[in-house]
Amino acid sequence: MEPRALVTALSLGLSLCSLGLLVTAIFTDHWYETDPRRHKESCERSRAGADPPDQKNRLMPLSHLPLRDSPPLGRRLFPGGPGRGDPESWRSLLGLGGLDAECGRPLFATYSGLWRKCYFLGIDRDIDTLILKGIAQRCTAIKYHFSQPIRLRNIPFNLTKTIQQDEWHLLHLRRITAGFLGMAVAVLLCGCIVATVSFFWEESLTQHVAGLLFLMTGIFCTISLCTYAASISYDLNRLPKLIYSLPHDVEHGYSWSIFCAWCSLGFIVAAGGLCIAYPFISRTKIAHLKSGRDSTV
Repeated sequence: MEPRALVTALSLGLSLCSLGLLVTAIFTDHWYETDPRRHKESCERSRAGADPPDQKNRLMPLSHLPLRDSPPLGRRLFPGGPGRGDPESWRSLLGLGGLDAECGRPLFATYSGLWRKCYFLGIDRDIDTLILKGIAQRCTAIKYHFSQPIRLRNIPFNLTKTIQQDEWHLLHLRRITAGFLGMAVAVLLCGCIVATVSFFWEESLTQHVAGLLFLMTGIFCTISLCTYAASISYDLNRLPKLIYSLPHDVEHGYSWSIFCAWCSLGFIVAAGGLCIAYPFISRTKIAHLKSGRDSTV
């Protein structure tokens, strides 16, 4: 096999591996995971002597259980009277008065991807029970369209506006991530087709075009992965922090799906580099050979 054909075959193999990894990353849900078990263990140790025996292992406050009746929102008033905009007032209205303490928040192990966010089963008995009874859904779809949140009575307007703006910015980051990944798959597929055609027609030209398409795919992948990381960071730093941020001892991080996407990026950049660099290397060798022959003559 000629060196040019060998380079084309190698770059095509790398691009096909990259395509498989990228498709696997897109259609799996393990991009980001959270594991609050260490946090719950520390909470259990801290409240071991403060709760009755039947409540020592319950980490979801009773006032926040879905089956528990609560007074209508319209009847709840702020401690300082209606119209007060202090944090305690809207916190009590939303039923979050017990969430100031980190151990009062109902946190569960989750994993999420581009399309869904799901709970791990077999880790926390509270969420397992709710899912088995049909009260809670194990997986919820990640929104890619903006839906106007419900305007609750007596909630400070500035807080509501901040939440809406954060939702809008987060939505844009999600759309950029999904959109550039879709374009990356399309361009990568075109590059694989062009690289295959190069075995039969205009090998030098088609190899160069395939390399450019592979490098363009790498640019799209880089943009999408960076915007995904930005969306995760933005989501964890949203206001109010007692709802959106995580306690310091909750383990959270990227998982194997995004690792597949990064490996795909590495493979496609290598394939594009081979296709682009080989014509210049071959031309340099030919120029050296010609100069050597001229010198001998």
